[in-house]
Amino acid sequence: TSTSPTTSRGEDGRPVCKKRRVGSECRRTVCSKPTTRRGPKDVSNRGTKRKAQSDLEAPRKRQKTESVTVPHNVFSFPELRPSSTAKPQHVLVPLSRGELIVEGVAIKHIAKDLVKYQPVVINGELHCAPLEMVLMAMTAGDSVGENAVISPLAWTDLDDEILLIMERPEKCMNLFEYDNGQIDEGLAKEFMRQLVEAAIQIHKAGVFHRDLKLENILIQFSDARLIPRVRIIDFGCGCFVTPGYRSYAGTHCFRPPEFNHRGTYEAGPTTVWQLGCILLELLSENADLFTKGMQHCENFLTQTIKKLKVSEDCKKFLKSCLLVNPDQRITQEQMLCHPWFRSSVLPEAQP
Repeated sequence: TSTSPTTSRGEDGRPVCKKRRVGSECRRTVCSKPTTRRGPKDVSNRGTKRKAQSDLEAPRKRQKTESVTVPHNVFSFPELRPSSTAKPQHVLVPLSRGELIVEGVAIKHIAKDLVKYQPVVINGELHCAPLEMVLMAMTAGDSVGENAVISPLAWTDLDDEILLIMERPEKCMNLFEYDNGQIDEGLAKEFMRQLVEAAIQIHKAGVFHRDLKLENILIQFSDARLIPRVRIIDFGCGCFVTPGYRSYAGTHCFRPPEFNHRGTYEAGPTTVWQLGCILLELLSENADLFTKGMQHCENFLTQTIKKLKVSEDCKKFLKSCLLVNPDQRITQEQMLCHPWFRSSVLPEAQP
């Protein structure tokens, strides 16, 4: 496919740059084969959507309800608003085909043999729901569109696939497409502030997204907001927060360096690493930054950050997020208190 810069305008009249335009198939995120420890040379090509990889524990078939322990924090979930479906029903209780409403929503199709299920207790009754729906229900809040996480609405079981029905925000695009994935420091800071706040709330809910990247972040425009709103999608590689993971799920080129060095990684430091990768991608003019296998080389990262045309506070922020040693890496809470967020760099005027 072509990689030459072209510009069109969306329905809201905003310019959409398509310099990174690629075939639709390669931009589709999937969780497929398990990832074991690999050398830095095994990377995907830039210009295509980075594919997520599943972990070793991902079940290939429906699990028996009695074989899985229900986590202590999966006992209370937001209720569906009456207007969301034909009748009031809990978001994790499957709909019948007759109850299915498909207008004004986003629908994710998943082959049945790829669905991971999680037993949950709802109003004293045990149900088995897709894990991805459970994770979104734990993090999205009680009202549709309330939080940064896209709200789950319902799910249904068809003959050969599962449909996840979710909120579909109006006037939005993913961050990979927004201004060709490269923006000024002021706007990047406002997006990052929202992302860090969302990441903290997701972690507090006991959820580990595991696949934070430009493609899984929506930018939602609104006449009522000067700065577009950040929304987080795709919990297909997500899981509950537990100590130490020994198999990797997520996009290969954004795996944390400790997985290569130690064979294990933690939810908090990995989330910080991925947030740092997002910010570096937004600010760097190097389109192949994360496809050359050098993203785990501390000297390479230091030199890349040094060349950025941004403030010193921003460079310090990036360095603290992308330290190869996870024990020295800044925490999510420390990110939010960093001097960079208190600096006076303002977003440039948007077209």
